[in-house]
Amino acid sequence: MNTTSLSLAAALLVAGTGANAATLEYSGYMRAGVGINARGGSQVCYGLPSADTKWRLGNECDYTIEPTFNAKLGSFEGSDWNVLVMPGIYRAWGDSSELGTSELVARFGQVYTYGNRIAALGGGKAWAGRRFYNRLQTGINDQFLEKNDGDGAGIEDIDVGFGKVSAAAMLNPQNAATNNRLSIPLRLTNVKTLPNGELSVYATASTQVKSRNRVTQALAADESDGMALGIYQTIGGTLGGETLLGVKYDRQGEVRNSRVVAQQSGSITKSTRFDLLGEYRVATNAAGQDSTWTALGGRTDTHITGPFRVLAELGSDRVKPDGAAARSMTKFTLAGAISAGADAWSRPTIRLFVTHAVWNDAARQVLNQTWGSGERLQQVYGDKRSGTSLGVQTEAWW
Repeated sequence: MNTTSLSLAAALLVAGTGANAATLEYSGYMRAGVGINARGGSQVCYGLPSADTKWRLGNECDYTIEPTFNAKLGSFEGSDWNVLVMPGIYRAWGDSSELGTSELVARFGQVYTYGNRIAALGGGKAWAGRRFYNRLQTGINDQFLEKNDGDGAGIEDIDVGFGKVSAAAMLNPQNAATNNRLSIPLRLTNVKTLPNGELSVYATASTQVKSRNRVTQALAADESDGMALGIYQTIGGTLGGETLLGVKYDRQGEVRNSRVVAQQSGSITKSTRFDLLGEYRVATNAAGQDSTWTALGGRTDTHITGPFRVLAELGSDRVKPDGAAARSMTKFTLAGAISAGADAWSRPTIRLFVTHAVWNDAARQVLNQTWGSGERLQQVYGDKRSGTSLGVQTEAWW
């Protein structure tokens, strides 16, 4: 967005708030790219069926654009009051659900108001609207260990002495008028457990709220109550980076998941950073059948000179469903990049990459079941047990 557009947006916000002058901040995130596969045609992305994630470097076949506008509308007793608006775009390559083949249609991923540093709330925040909420993310596979995005309201980061407490109520107004689901996410963070370590606890209860349709007399099928509990320990300064250790259990009726995750970032040399990630998850369906998933991988990012750097990522996944053969997939990416800085996370960055993946026959037989781009992967490599893609990707945040 250019300066003229920003000035116009600011002027409109000021006009909408009468005599109160609005202060507008502009930030955001984007990624986009293009690539080919070695057999001819567009880049396809490699993910193991029934795995929760895929390794993301040189393996993202989508667009994401999230410009964010945050306007401070007023202050009161030391607190600031704001409105945040984020028109977001997400579209996987080959998605024909929109009209035509190349349109990127924006939707509002976040629209909410909030007040922060509220003395009566222990220096915390009050908010209401639609927002990205309770997000706890692992970087190199872009996984959200915790995520309660949606429409709702809450109080957040209230200082209670030994930590900070947050609570919210979330619904989806797009559901039927007679059938919805209420979630109550609770969070305790910033609990000091070590000189350089903090503990966080996330708990979310959910239940169905419904009534009979007075026109059709229909009553929605019963849904089981749900509960999720995640506990995470971070330790700063380890190996020149940070350690994350976590366990999580969630259940809705007889469907349940248990997981353990460990992530370590750090430095090998002054010019080389690394990220390591390991995860084990057991998913149990309503029939009592288990599916285990094991993931282990890592990435290095080395500054060469000036804006130039080299990245490498290796990730391996294994899924073992009850009564079926084990599925496995290993992906390797080598990338050269030019970035706006010498640090590993300097952005914007433009990467030229080559990605190669191998998988066993049990995975090949169900490639189309991979979330996201499984059908496209099967179309290109459904008769093979390996594949290669070459492409260019750009990523930025501001």
